[in-house]
Amino acid sequence: MPRIAHPPRAGVASTVCASDLAALMPAFTRLIDDTLTQVEACPAKPEPTFEGYESLLAAIRSATTLEGTLIERGIELVAATNPDLVLVPVERPLPVHEVAKGLFRRNDWKRASELRLDSRFVTREFYRPDLLLVDGSRQLALILDVKRSVGSYKPRALTELRARMMASALVVRDVLERDHDAPPVARADIAIIDAAGDCRDEARGILALDDLDWLLGIAGAGAAIRQLRAQFGERVRTLLDERCAAIVCSRIGAVSAAAGPTDAEPEDADDLAGDAGEVDADEEPVARHGLRETAPRRVRVAVGIASRSIQ
Repeated sequence: MPRIAHPPRAGVASTVCASDLAALMPAFTRLIDDTLTQVEACPAKPEPTFEGYESLLAAIRSATTLEGTLIERGIELVAATNPDLVLVPVERPLPVHEVAKGLFRRNDWKRASELRLDSRFVTREFYRPDLLLVDGSRQLALILDVKRSVGSYKPRALTELRARMMASALVVRDVLERDHDAPPVARADIAIIDAAGDCRDEARGILALDDLDWLLGIAGAGAAIRQLRAQFGERVRTLLDERCAAIVCSRIGAVSAAAGPTDAEPEDADDLAGDAGEVDADEEPVARHGLRETAPRRVRVAVGIASRSIQ
């Protein structure tokens, strides 16, 4: 029966491996380099609202999209430090039984536990986990969905996601036995990882980066991923600074070119004042060059709220 991942109970032994951040740094750097290459290669599309700033907007959007994948791959690297964990490649998405999803959506756990599903049943809905890990020491399958920030999702969408994950977890043991050479599994847990850590809700299966320590059985797992995000953020900000500087220089150059060269010397201020002459504020302006200047009139205007009945 699948369940939402919860911390190990007191007194329950679990494998804990020290996560050596120094050893992971070279792999993290390569991962960040690969991701930044994709960000830099993202083409700038025409944007009427952000005309002139398209390159900056493209980098921000690309970095935001790719950060989720960066975190996923970082968790893979950290998980590899625990010899009891096996990363299972999900070549095909897991089938989702509509009846099971409906039961989990309504929190009808008793009826859901009575279902016995074969992974080869016919369905039109599937779910592909971001990470599928098997902990051989605990005979546990972990189905993880990694979100850059859960706060950007509506509660209904998260409820639907959790129901799909739980329904797919019902068949994960059969999938592992049939298609993968993985350790035997007696239980399947699901967890939605909120990398931002703003919406942690253990009862709903939403966990923060720090929860990776007990979830993966690796001390320092959460700190490692936070370090990865910090380094990635620093590199992204450097790229944005460079593009901002280029945009500012380009716009200054465009303004200077539009103004054109100024060969004529400005007239003396006293000469301008002398040419203009003095005008009494109480008198009507004097006509010059055959045109009569008139002072603007003050007009009262009725104001109100727009209504169909007013023509």
